[in-house]
Amino acid sequence: MYDYVIWDFGGTLFDTYPAAAKVFQEVLEKYDVKASIDEILEKLKESTSKAASYFVNKYKLKNGFLEDFYRIENLLQPEKQPPFDNAKEICVKINRNGGSNFLFSHRSNYSMTKLLNYYNMLDLFSEIVSADSGFARKPDPQAIMYIIDKYGLERERVLTIGDREIDIEAGKRAGIATCLFNPDKDFVKTSADFVLTSLSQVPSVLQVCNRFSGCEGDD
Repeated sequence: MYDYVIWDFGGTLFDTYPAAAKVFQEVLEKYDVKASIDEILEKLKESTSKAASYFVNKYKLKNGFLEDFYRIENLLQPEKQPPFDNAKEICVKINRNGGSNFLFSHRSNYSMTKLLNYYNMLDLFSEIVSADSGFARKPDPQAIMYIIDKYGLERERVLTIGDREIDIEAGKRAGIATCLFNPDKDFVKTSADFVLTSLSQVPSVLQVCNRFSGCEGDD
């Protein structure tokens, strides 16, 4: 039974890929490179840094590409990066029923808090670990270990949810259960303990809601 969830942000709680891919495409065009959205999405779903490295190496781009991408992405309107269906409701239910939510993402603290504030979700998280926190990037488990140690969490009660295999590997290396979020229902090879295609399925994995009356009711 899992009470504590360490969430990834982009592609897991928030549907950020479509807008990010468009920005990526626009920045590539400034470097005189044309790439399809499908190719960009494929690389972004590995990681933003890997996507940048792929295109920089493929087209021998000058330094500064990734910085240009982040600069423009940070200016995106929140309406272009909405939470997935049920994201807020699930986090509310976890807190209401004795659990806790945490965030660990490579995004900046600014970009995450902007979206969380806009959608009235900031207060749902006990801690937000961002790129600004200085921890090693996934799949290194350093940030997950920090959360576990700081809050004295029992590993067998912690679940991490993410949309990429680096999220899963980080959780595995930290010794906690892992859940892959795959909303597009793509064929993926994963070592995750659970695979979900909708956030509405999270309570069935957590089982935290099964201990309390009214958990599945309307908010």
